[in-house]
This record gives sequence, structure tokens and C-alpha cells, in this order.
Amino acid sequence: MVYVCLHLYLFLKATGIASGAWFLAGIHKHVAGFQHDKAYIGTAEEREVNDLGDDKEVEHVLAKLPGFTTMPEALSKLMGNDPSVKELVRSMPINNIEVDDAV
Repeated sequence: MVYVCLHLYLFLKATGIASGAWFLAGIHKHVAGFQHDKAYIGTAEEREVNDLGDDKEVEHVLAKLPGFTTMPEALSKLMGNDPSVKELVRSMPINNIEVDDAV
């Protein structure tokens, strides 16, 4: 019986369910009065209706990477320093950029 209870306890401890951090985080949530993000910044629809200054022209730097058309400067420098990187970029079937021999 002790063996079974011990293994059950060790399994629960390994999952983190009984971790003290969850308990402390719950207390902190209630003391600080945390709410969901939409309570602070609103939903996308509310922000659009209220014109809260979201700049739709700004894209995240990584948004274009899967099929990028402009090469990041760091990648260009790396290709200039390491010919194997240049060949790797040339061999990618999804890239739609021109790799100059001058790089």
C-alpha cells in the first residue's frame, strides 16, 4: 500500500500539479487583480472602432521570412563571409530572392 501511494505521489509531483508555484501564482493573481488582455487593450474589433492608433503598415520583421523577398542585412553579411551559407540559400526551393555573386 505504501509503495502504491509513494508512486502516486511521485507521479503527481513530476506533473507539477502540486507545485507551490501554482498556488503562489493564484494568490498573486487575486491580490494584484490581474485580468485578461482584452480588459486592458480591448479586442481587435474594439480597437478598430475606437481608432486606437494601431499602425497596420508596420509588419513584424520575421513575418516575411518563409518566402522573403528582401534579404536581411545579417544574412547578406554571413553569405559574404561563408560561401557554404550562400550555397545553402541558393539551394532553398522556396526562396524567391536573387543571390548576387557580389555578395
